[in-house]
Amino acid sequence: MGKVCVRCGVEKGEIEFPFNHHGRNKTYRRNTCRECYSAQRKNHADDDKPDGLTCNKCGEYKPTTGFPRHRLCLYGVEPVCKACKIKRRREYVRLYPERARNADLKYLYGITIEQYHAMHARQNGRCAICGTSDEKLVVDHNHKTGQVRELLCHLCNAMIGCAREDVAILTSAVAYLQREQHTEREDVRAAASAS
Repeated sequence: MGKVCVRCGVEKGEIEFPFNHHGRNKTYRRNTCRECYSAQRKNHADDDKPDGLTCNKCGEYKPTTGFPRHRLCLYGVEPVCKACKIKRRREYVRLYPERARNADLKYLYGITIEQYHAMHARQNGRCAICGTSDEKLVVDHNHKTGQVRELLCHLCNAMIGCAREDVAILTSAVAYLQREQHTEREDVRAAASAS
């Protein structure tokens, strides 16, 4: 039984089409023959790279800077432009918010949505630093080790990030605020005693 290659259009035996392993227990033969598949996978590092490409999704010709970089794709960029990729991601998040959130947590922090909800319940839905509960809490992690710490509000997470996770900077900031607070009290006392 033969199969027609989608690239060269020649009918060849099924053995001439390599297997494509797609996920668990999903194996099927490619639509391109071995010869065309090998030619397609050649190293394109020496090729003259074009100034632009046509997006596979919207069909518009755009400069290569308008495509996400990917070292395994042809010319080092993905075949779908950045705008289409963002649009597709937004649509996916709109249709499957829990699935998208779970994938993001797994990719960024190595935790599942269930682990996030368990941390949220353990903290009673409050920020681990300031105790606010009116905001969506974000995962705080050590940038050197990647270890997840606790859940924080956006402001507390930004505060730690702006201090470069340095205890000395945060301690110095506390001392600064205490000096400023002490100066304010003295100014209030001086104003009260003068009147």
